Amino acid sequence: MNAAMNELNEYPGNIWMHVISLKREDAERLGYDHAAQWRNLIRAHRNEIAVAMHIPPSDFRWYAAFHDEGDHPHIHMMAWSAKPGQAYLSKDGIRKIKSALTNDIFKQELLHTYEQKSSSREELVRRAREEMKALAQEMQTSLGSHPEVETMMVTLATQLESVTGKKKYGYLPKTVKETVDKIVDLMEQLPVINECYQTWWELQCQIEDFYSERKRRRPPLSQQKEFRPIKNAVIQEAENIRMCTVTFEDAD
Repeated sequence: MNAAMNELNEYPGNIWMHVISLKREDAERLGYDHAAQWRNLIRAHRNEIAVAMHIPPSDFRWYAAFHDEGDHPHIHMMAWSAKPGQAYLSKDGIRKIKSALTNDIFKQELLHTYEQKSSSREELVRRAREEMKALAQEMQTSLGSHPEVETMMVTLATQLESVTGKKKYGYLPKTVKETVDKIVDLMEQLPVINECYQTWWELQCQIEDFYSERKRRRPPLSQQKEFRPIKNAVIQEAENIRMCTVTFEDAD
């Protein structure tokens, strides 16, 4: 310890202090209520931490102390480069360090949540396709129960007449994409879609809470990149309406 203190006191450059903390219940459940587990964690990811701080691994130096205190067992980690002036740490670097450590600490719990989220995503896409199929059938028989969505679908079908090339969301003009987004957001208001989306969103928040606990507001469904298949399903049904060949078949 004395040698470490002397080395730090004589170092002429910047030294970074990282505080890495867990809730008491998480630390006890996952084995991070003693120093050895923390030491193994940092040793396993020292090179990733070094790269995030723009330090070549061969020049990376660190010490850490474990504090088993209160509701948040934690470590204080001092990190620096053997070459003064070499290192710097940005917000992106901090994010990378947190991500590497969090993914390791909570890897089993994250894996389970990701599996649930994937199943929830598939369920939402399936339900959305079913709703689009039912809507298109209603439009054929003039028994539509969602007039606002139907009006937007007719608008989209008309817009697609002037679109050349692939009729996929990523290839459409901005104005046509805006129409698709409006339709998807209207569909979000349907009870079955809203329920599925809420389930997916809660799982997404669980994953994000591993990295940063903060209050989040659920964005419109059209803004979620993971659900582009829903947008393409909307486009396909609008194209079928335009061509008067409603088949309701899933191209995938």
